[in-house]
Amino acid sequence: MAFPLAVALATVAATEDLARGEAEFLRGNAHCDVREFADALACYERAAAFGYEDHVMWNNRGVALDGLGRHEDAIQAYTRAMQRNSAYEIAAYNLGNAFAQLGQFDEALVAYDRALAINPSYPDALYDKALVLARLGRTKPALQAYEVLLRTDAANVVAWTRKGQLLEELNKFEEAVEAYKAATTANPQDADAWTGLGDSLYALERYEEAVEAYDRAIAANPNNEEAWNNKGFTFFMLGIHEEALSCYEKALAINPTYKQAWYNKGYTFHGINRLEEAVTAYEKAIELDRGDEVLWNNLGNALYNLGRYGESIPYFEQGLEVNPKYEIAWNNIGNALNKMGRHSESLKYHDKALEIKPDFDYALYAKGHALDNLGRHEEGLELIGQSLELNPNYDHAWMAKAESLYRLGRLEEARDALNNALILNGEYEEAWVFRGKILEEMGNALEAERCYEEALQCFRASLELEPENAELLYHQALLLEDLERTDEAIDAYAASASRGHSADALIRLSALLLRVGRAADALVPADEARSRHPLDGRGHLAAGRAAIALNRTADAEAFFRKALDVDPASEARLELARVLHLIGKEEDGLAVLRGIETPDTGALLLRADIQRSLGRTDEALADEDAAIRAATEGRDLAYRHKGRLLLDLGRPKEAVAAFDAALGLDPTDAEAWFDAARAWQALGQEGRARKLLDEALRLDPDHAQARRLRSEGATAD
Repeated sequence: MAFPLAVALATVAATEDLARGEAEFLRGNAHCDVREFADALACYERAAAFGYEDHVMWNNRGVALDGLGRHEDAIQAYTRAMQRNSAYEIAAYNLGNAFAQLGQFDEALVAYDRALAINPSYPDALYDKALVLARLGRTKPALQAYEVLLRTDAANVVAWTRKGQLLEELNKFEEAVEAYKAATTANPQDADAWTGLGDSLYALERYEEAVEAYDRAIAANPNNEEAWNNKGFTFFMLGIHEEALSCYEKALAINPTYKQAWYNKGYTFHGINRLEEAVTAYEKAIELDRGDEVLWNNLGNALYNLGRYGESIPYFEQGLEVNPKYEIAWNNIGNALNKMGRHSESLKYHDKALEIKPDFDYALYAKGHALDNLGRHEEGLELIGQSLELNPNYDHAWMAKAESLYRLGRLEEARDALNNALILNGEYEEAWVFRGKILEEMGNALEAERCYEEALQCFRASLELEPENAELLYHQALLLEDLERTDEAIDAYAASASRGHSADALIRLSALLLRVGRAADALVPADEARSRHPLDGRGHLAAGRAAIALNRTADAEAFFRKALDVDPASEARLELARVLHLIGKEEDGLAVLRGIETPDTGALLLRADIQRSLGRTDEALADEDAAIRAATEGRDLAYRHKGRLLLDLGRPKEAVAAFDAALGLDPTDAEAWFDAARAWQALGQEGRARKLLDEALRLDPDHAQARRLRSEGATAD
């Protein structure tokens, strides 16, 4: 709605102070004319301080306050203007606009009626009264107001234009197009009518025609910031992104405080994955309007998409301060927590979103995915299914369903869910990778290989369009690593790390370099992770592992202690205990291990080693047995570990039993055959030992210790 600025002067006594006040008043009007509302307000306040306080000054002060978004204060200013001159229809009209801006439509109607009572032929008041009637659902009287005007003047451009606006409000876009066309026929140079026509054509998805209408609006008024902005967003919808950005720049050159252009600029950058630039544009928009929850949410989303999950949460929270019922922001906080692995915490945010909107499909999917990650697969699957009933066209929900089904061992159903995801989005790289993994487990290696190749092609195509997309590079690297294409994986992780803001790529890069024996190189990304993400214990943990490989045990101890300080529940506790054992600090190692509430097999076996070093053989064997009981996977390794301890203790017969148990679980383990051979040799059974060594060498011809023991002459009995 327009805010007409009245600049007529009241008659006041000509004193020196009042003359100064009048000068400030006129300066304020000049600032208002160029939309410098803060400067205008300061001038009006100085005018009032000099005693210059007529009804026009209070009205214009209200205009400045409205321009700053301070509508409640504007209402007080317009009310003061009306108190000084009850017949001042402009202030009554502006009062109606301020109420309308706040959504107080009944109060707005009272103000418009007051303006019309003073001046029955006041068209702006009649136009905006009709818009408010429409917003109140009183469509018939709203349209009647324009019909009355047009019956008396069929060429009334403003009436046709305002009728078009009203029809837009009512989502009657075809009729709005006709109204705007009537306006442009009556006056081909009316920029507002052409802009309105473009808006209605845009709503009908007739984008090329909309651009033509905006061009006519700009030809009529090159400083039409709204037409430039709307033309830009139409280009965005057509996928012509550079043209879109150019249009926003034109709008902002005309009006640097045009919030919608900053917002659309951010949205366009967001859409083409230029996320840092999106953040900057959203921040400029928020400087202009801190009361827009969608802006806060979108700024949070841009940071989230940059992998800066922790940083995103305060912006979603700011959106909720503006609107506590904004279910999208509640859900997005949950999403950020899920990305940070804090699935339990996320649930209350998804629940809040669903409390506000029970059929919120994205929240159902997100909560289901969180439950699945917490091991509550059936519950998660149920919610993901509900989400897909509401929105069967969401590829990520089908992916999440596949993950739940896979974890439940329902491989064929998981494959079918992935098929649906890929029907919806044939470029969904992660779905291709997951489908390949499932097919591999189902024994279809050839089809799995095809899926992996399809995924790599999708990654390549996506990265041609978005070469700076750190997340795409990261997932490409994961696949390359799985496919043992190590050099390519290292390059992809490094590229992702240089472009992204999360520690993930740096951590994976360090681990991969360490795995291929490049410990010194592995320390570099680990140190970078520690520097860039000091509160992420994984960087300190990776640095410690690299330091161990480099025999820098003192550094490793320091790194692991730091990792443990940052995250007391991390793997660093086990790693720290291991390095303490390595440097002979056995009691310190045991103390660290006592901090593990439920020790797993690895922790129990390490504790057994430490107890053995301290000469506590009974405690060591008890820990070995506990490790065997605790093992869900790798129980054969636990048996072998126990066998070695028994062999070292001079109890070869018991060691043989342990090695037999290990071989019963995994008969392909050359190391277990070698250990069993040593046990039988200790029992004097050289012939049997030789047979076991032969089996170890059959499985691993390069087993140097087995070959040496065999060559030392294990002979038949």
